[in-house]
This record gives sequence, structure tokens and C-alpha cells, in this order.
Amino acid sequence: MRLASGTVLGLAALVSSPALWRGLNGELALDIALTRYLVAVGIVWAALSVLVALVGDVPVPPAEQTPPAPGGDGGSAPEPRL
Repeated sequence: MRLASGTVLGLAALVSSPALWRGLNGELALDIALTRYLVAVGIVWAALSVLVALVGDVPVPPAEQTPPAPGGDGGSAPEPRL
């Protein structure tokens, strides 16, 4: 997970939104609100990285099978029984 991805930055803004709101309204010093946002970025990034490590990557579908060569049986004939 990239630290500067939109998911990390957006979730960090959501988590620290009360501090950011108070910082924009003047109830909290803006540098403290931004520091809380940066701490939230680090925590959200670590949590999402652990989640991705536990869950794994998205599975990739198998490649399409190539059709058999014309005129050949393509190896699809059943095995003879003995």
C-alpha cells in the first residue's frame, strides 16, 4: 500500500476530521490539527498495509486456453482403458 495513495489520505482525513474542523474554525491551532492529520496518515497506512498482507492481492483470472491446432486432435482424446 502506497503512503500517498488516495485511500490512505482520504481515510486519514476522515479519521482526523474533528481536529481538522476545529483547526479551520479557530478552536484548535492549525499546526496541531495538521500534526494530528499526519499521525492519522501513518496509522491508517500501517493498518491498511497489515490488512493487505493478511488478505493478499486480488486473484488474477487464468489466461484463456488456446484452441487446438487445426487437423489435430489437440490431445483431447480420452485415454484408452486397459
